Amino acid sequence: MFGRAMAERDAPSRTVPIFLARLLIALLQALALYLLAEALEAPRSWPATARQLFIPMLLVSASVPLVLQLGLGQIRPRPLAIWAAIAAVVIAGLGYHDAMRGRVAAFPNESMILPSFSLCLALSAGLYIAHVLVVDAVIERRLVPSYPRHFDTAWKQGVQMVLAASFVGVFWAVLYLGAALFKLVDIDFFRRLIEHRWFAFPATTLALAVSVHVTDVQPALIRGARSLALTLFSWLLPLVAIILLGFLASLPFISLAPLWQTHFATALLLAEIGLLVLLINACYQDGAAEKSTSRIKRWAGTLGAIELVPLAGLAIWALSLRVGQYGWSGERILAAAILIVASCYALGYASAVVAAPNWLKRIEAANFATAYVVLALILALFSPIADPARLMVADQVARLKSGAIAADKFDFGALKFDGARWGAAALAELSQQKDGADAPVIAAKAAQALAATNRYLANQNNATHRTPEELAARVTVYPEGRSLPAGFLEANFDSAGAAVSGQCLRGIGQKCLARFVTLHPSEGEAILFVDVTEVLLFEADAQGQWRKTGEMIGPLYCSGAIRQGIQTGNFQFEPHVLPDLVVGDQRLAMAPERPPCAPQTSQ
Repeated sequence: MFGRAMAERDAPSRTVPIFLARLLIALLQALALYLLAEALEAPRSWPATARQLFIPMLLVSASVPLVLQLGLGQIRPRPLAIWAAIAAVVIAGLGYHDAMRGRVAAFPNESMILPSFSLCLALSAGLYIAHVLVVDAVIERRLVPSYPRHFDTAWKQGVQMVLAASFVGVFWAVLYLGAALFKLVDIDFFRRLIEHRWFAFPATTLALAVSVHVTDVQPALIRGARSLALTLFSWLLPLVAIILLGFLASLPFISLAPLWQTHFATALLLAEIGLLVLLINACYQDGAAEKSTSRIKRWAGTLGAIELVPLAGLAIWALSLRVGQYGWSGERILAAAILIVASCYALGYASAVVAAPNWLKRIEAANFATAYVVLALILALFSPIADPARLMVADQVARLKSGAIAADKFDFGALKFDGARWGAAALAELSQQKDGADAPVIAAKAAQALAATNRYLANQNNATHRTPEELAARVTVYPEGRSLPAGFLEANFDSAGAAVSGQCLRGIGQKCLARFVTLHPSEGEAILFVDVTEVLLFEADAQGQWRKTGEMIGPLYCSGAIRQGIQTGNFQFEPHVLPDLVVGDQRLAMAPERPPCAPQTSQ
């Protein structure tokens, strides 16, 4: 504590060089991000043409300068430089793996040149944890620093990041407000200025550097704001503990089926565990006796630490049920990793209640240990060691080959669009399969998934193909006694019922409804085709081929009334109320305002 006071007393004498260093780092970061953004513009140039280089460079440019910004003034330049270099190597390695794992765009216009969102999220959390551990270890010159030091650094930097992000957001709000004011007097220069990359990048990084520096040179204010916030939120702990006690006490007397049927039980339970851990730490803080004197909060902290165990058990149970039904997916593997972290907290905090000489003293060791577990999991999951895509593909292919799931129920599209390069390799192997009773189906569906250009088409390709007779059985034709022209369905819908829309042909909703109508007395018949959410118009051309020529625009959400009227013939054709607008050779149809659905009358 004396060393901290001396450091804060000496801070003004060295704040100017640190501030200038932060500004220089911000300008260099802005330059790097600007060059990368320019390379990304069409037509792309190097390094955006090489994903294995662009993604690591982008991640390093976005992350490492922030490490330097936060580390300046906390530790000496040499250990800070070493730590920044190690962080850069690790981040670049994870980015390289993300670029080379063979992700496939699941939908049109999805960019594959940018790093995955899950990697960015994991890097943010991992870099924050690692930076706190490194800074504290360097300051105290030991691998496991004292808990009060660890608590102070972690929460100080957390508050700094929140304040810095808020400052940058308000900074840009002020700029856009100023641009709007100038726009009122027809001056558009300011708006165009702030939207240029050469202005936006340095403005943002410099604003971030200023906010970090201002919060760094006023540690007493940061600690005061932190203590106030933690003390305030710690009073939520008794409320949460009582709610969870009621929930857990009711479980022996009710069925758990509704919980499992939500399909998000694991995520909900993990969110409760995270909230409980946060509030327990807000109550415990750095373990000083004067911060834990409230009997209500001490009781709630003890109860909450015990409640973590059954909550973690329920989350594990919920996840195991889903895995037992459907096997491992990438999301379930990530959920399992979070469950490992939650279990570390649960066991560590429960043991603190039983074995600690002082109130919850051993949660300090649990927090340290869990921090290293989180870092290890991030390194494993976002590297070839335990990539969720690789693990998912291995499990799902094993389920398919063992017969645990039928070939016609297997999601081959998931292998391509979630399985990265391992999924593509598995599909290539399955497309050549010749052994086994299901080999023809597996080979055909694997080949279809390989050829699919987006996830929607992959799902459609996996739909069961139907014969013309099976498609016709899904259509009710009016007037009664009529039938659809030969080849009508085959020409306008594929055998899975997916060309035009054909949701009703795929068994979605009610049967399709087709009615022969006469649009003009001097012309031949047309067909109104009623699907789940559409009413389509088909007409025959001069060669007798039936083609879609239009679709109905109006209150189609009144589906019951529309369907019933077309089915019974209770409708008439009227000319357009509004004329079309012709601009050059383009014709635009004017649609009147849609009326509300008629109220339902009681029978």
